[in-house]
Amino acid sequence: MIVKTHDAQPTQDKFQRAGDEAEKQMAFYLKRAFGENPDVHVFHNLRFEHGGDVAQIDHLVFHRSGFIIIESKSVTSTVRINEREEWSRQWNGEWRGMPSPILQARRQADLLRSFLQAHKEELRGKVLLGLKQATFAAFMIDVVVAISDQGVVQHQGALPDVRKADQVPDRIKELIADHVQLAHPFSRDKRSKDWGVNLPAEEFTRTSAFLRAKHCERRPVQTEASKKESLPAAKREAQAQAAATSSRPQSAASSSKLPAFSCRACKSTSLEITFGRSYYFKCKSCDGNTPIQLSCPKCKGQQRTRKSGKQFFAECAACQSSELYFTNA
Repeated sequence: MIVKTHDAQPTQDKFQRAGDEAEKQMAFYLKRAFGENPDVHVFHNLRFEHGGDVAQIDHLVFHRSGFIIIESKSVTSTVRINEREEWSRQWNGEWRGMPSPILQARRQADLLRSFLQAHKEELRGKVLLGLKQATFAAFMIDVVVAISDQGVVQHQGALPDVRKADQVPDRIKELIADHVQLAHPFSRDKRSKDWGVNLPAEEFTRTSAFLRAKHCERRPVQTEASKKESLPAAKREAQAQAAATSSRPQSAASSSKLPAFSCRACKSTSLEITFGRSYYFKCKSCDGNTPIQLSCPKCKGQQRTRKSGKQFFAECAACQSSELYFTNA
């Protein structure tokens, strides 16, 4: 059954539209295969936050013995995977590197497991005569990459779980059968020593409802005007007085031409970027830290930060793009 439907976000970006079409195609195949099956729950565009990180899963298939994460990729030409599982795609006759969707989905799987583990007491019961808390540590999570039906995959060595979109439902059925066999109490599979869980029906229903309830939409970027309007009148007046007397220069993030960022703790936009193990925002108002998470608007791959003086650029290796997104005061 479809627990969360596919919802495409309005966009004028042609790459984003292509990605939405690939997800829509995959959603159609999953609905046809599992839409009437009450034992298989399907989530589309599931987004949740945990520990300061955000996971956005294109398609999640959930059954009583495991999860399957499906990462949709719009491929109208050819993708190539070498023996080291490095990906590249052909674009206008040229080969360009791209982030591995397999690794991206595995990171989402790790965050999903951590998220469920953090809520195991409310989702799972006790085992061993009620003496031990059941967990999701041994729950199977597999990943599959779905490419557009018109795409072509070239590979060297063993092919990872990459399928044309129309082949994915059959692969999902194979994985479900594998998960069920692994979770069987008399399984002889060597993996069953470390893996294999069969959720009771009430825990399956509870976990499915929990995931649906925890879905959070991408927050719209607020303008300074809308932020001020949402504040109480007294606080707006106090901020206006402070702004009138302050001569402190503003960061480039407040420019309407650049993305707006705010502190995750106090929502202040008075930030600066600093470096620890990685780049992050330091709030000048509450001294809190906010992680920097950049996603390429074209290919949805993870971007890295490049610093040049006081300027910070979001760079995508796959699209070979670089864009200024913040300037320290």
